[in-house]
Amino acid sequence: MGAPPVYEWPALIRYTIKAVTWASMEHLTWFSYVERGEEVELVYSGAYELRKLTIDWTRQFGTDPPQDVAQCTFHLLNLTAGVPDASWITSDYTTAEALFDTWWTAIKIYYADEMKTSQYSWRADGPAFRPHGTEFSPTLRTVSRSSAGTNTTEQTLPPQTAVSVTEVTPAKFTVEDVEGVGTQLRNRWGRFYLPPPVASVLNAGRLEASIGGTFATATQTLYNGLVAAQLVPVMYSPTTGNSWAVTEIHVDDIFDVIRSRRFTTPKTRNTKTINAV
Repeated sequence: MGAPPVYEWPALIRYTIKAVTWASMEHLTWFSYVERGEEVELVYSGAYELRKLTIDWTRQFGTDPPQDVAQCTFHLLNLTAGVPDASWITSDYTTAEALFDTWWTAIKIYYADEMKTSQYSWRADGPAFRPHGTEFSPTLRTVSRSSAGTNTTEQTLPPQTAVSVTEVTPAKFTVEDVEGVGTQLRNRWGRFYLPPPVASVLNAGRLEASIGGTFATATQTLYNGLVAAQLVPVMYSPTTGNSWAVTEIHVDDIFDVIRSRRFTTPKTRNTKTINAV
């Protein structure tokens, strides 16, 4: 029998363990499982804790004052011998950080040198922490970075422009009384928003397909590397306290808008009076 494509952990954790084969699952005793055709449902009953990584980019546009940092966040579940493990050691962090460094190196050719990674910060997260739980989420580790985009000739797209990366999971949820539809089943997916790249990524107002492919491949390589290191990328819901593994990523050709990343003040303002009635 081949390896099933999806393992789900209801109640606490649901994710795909690519390193665990179908044949070897019967030797793991810390969960129960039920066959569902080609799928297997794994039910994990213990508590778990995640690490939330926040990556900061400093943004210096021309002679303007520095803008607030742009940020992306990621949740990782540490496994030791296939079991969730909250006791991260230094090599766990440095392994993940090296993979994120490689990821940024693969895509920074599409970023101007005014866009620069500045910091990786790590916090504890998961169902025990606010807003799902009652504990505060402590900062556990902060490391500096200074890696600028390598495009020195082109202008950056407007700062509120973002390349969105969607994290696909098996999770779904039900919304009641949707107007004109009734009950609706929706996907529970994650998403993060990269800072604006340079203008040459445009193709008729969209992200050029091959460049979107570069973003997608770089992120796939990052996530597969994390899975191989047993630092599994998950989509965490602080509403439910559940986590789901990312089984696929999407990079579409439609840009998104993050209003909080806009310039804080205008440099010019053209004012015209209108005739009175």
